[in-house]
Amino acid sequence: MHLLLCAYIVKIIFKSEMIMKKIRLLLVLLFITTALYSDSFYSQTISEEKLKMLPVPMDFRNYFFLQSIDDTSIVVIGDFTGEKRFLTRIVDEKGMNKIDLVSEYYIEEKKIRNKVKPSSAFFSSIEQIKKDIIEGKVFRDNYSYKMKSIDTLRYKLEDGADIFKYGDGYTVKVYDPDEPSSIMCEFYFSKVRNRYDLIFKTNYYKLYRLKIVPPILFSVYCKNSKDPVVAETVEELLKLVPRK
Repeated sequence: MHLLLCAYIVKIIFKSEMIMKKIRLLLVLLFITTALYSDSFYSQTISEEKLKMLPVPMDFRNYFFLQSIDDTSIVVIGDFTGEKRFLTRIVDEKGMNKIDLVSEYYIEEKKIRNKVKPSSAFFSSIEQIKKDIIEGKVFRDNYSYKMKSIDTLRYKLEDGADIFKYGDGYTVKVYDPDEPSSIMCEFYFSKVRNRYDLIFKTNYYKLYRLKIVPPILFSVYCKNSKDPVVAETVEELLKLVPRK
């Protein structure tokens, strides 16, 4: 009887440990998912560890992200349509359109590899990929999430609607025509002491009436940047702001 009781207790303890492991795993996944949709994840430098946390879309759509914080600019390419699925992190340490570091995370292998230049077919040059992300060309021309880009922002500025002064810059919002209180995408840009902020965020877009939420809501997140591509873009946008 004692042996049977001990065996029963051990079985219960083992099951409890398995349950606790599953709960911990779910909590970790919940934390990562929540972090990926928060501004704070993108407002701090995308490190190699963060690169590993970025999502892999179930439909294998590619995505692209430009980050420029202080002096450092980073481009992330999610390349999922080729034979191997991988994420590329391209670092321009001084924001001067020069590649200083390339890291690639291979999904199936779960390995980071450092490269001299990016392997992705979507990359041509560091300056060009920055421009293509801001202009939206890389989203239009490839199997990708259709992030709202500068063409939408230019249209809103020229239209003069939904432009709000915020801090040292301007916020521009695009509302859902079917749900007027719902913000589909939003932009922010500013210039302070020759440093630039530029943020493009797509909360969702529509194919007919179907809402599609990108796995990464930001396509551009630049704060206190001196990157020449970002600077040129913000200078153009400031000229388009309607004067009252």
